[in-house]
Amino acid sequence: MKLKLVPVLLSLFASMPAQASEPQAFIGAGINDGVSSINDGWNFNPSVRIGANINDNHRLYSYLEIKKELYNFVASYDYLVPFTKSGDWRGFIGASTGVQIAESSKDDLILGAQTGINYRINKNFNTELGYRVHDTRSVWKTRNMSQLDTFYISLDFAV
Repeated sequence: MKLKLVPVLLSLFASMPAQASEPQAFIGAGINDGVSSINDGWNFNPSVRIGANINDNHRLYSYLEIKKELYNFVASYDYLVPFTKSGDWRGFIGASTGVQIAESSKDDLILGAQTGINYRINKNFNTELGYRVHDTRSVWKTRNMSQLDTFYISLDFAV
């Protein structure tokens, strides 16, 4: 497996929280379902994520999605908008970039965007339902946007 870009992305995220005043770190797990750079059809794939809520409106995180010999390592930024006074329900919109690592072919750049709803269960747990449009640079021109639907659900724990 070619992991040459993973250290670069990890160092990017390691340096980001140092610029914020009081970020809240989190780890989580999720399930992705849909057609994406890693799926040709509607299939469930597990993912793990780690990140930080910089403040009530900004979030940085990365996730690793796995399917057999393909690995998507993606870094994302989301802008969060509270729907309620308590801030427990929040909508978000964001952009992502990353790398697809394949054991049997050349690594490729991933670009995309995401949106969804985040719910704060309590001070330690959040759950999220989202929609992504992500694809690799080498094949995005051969697909139309309706072929890239990916829905996901995740559960995050504050650390």
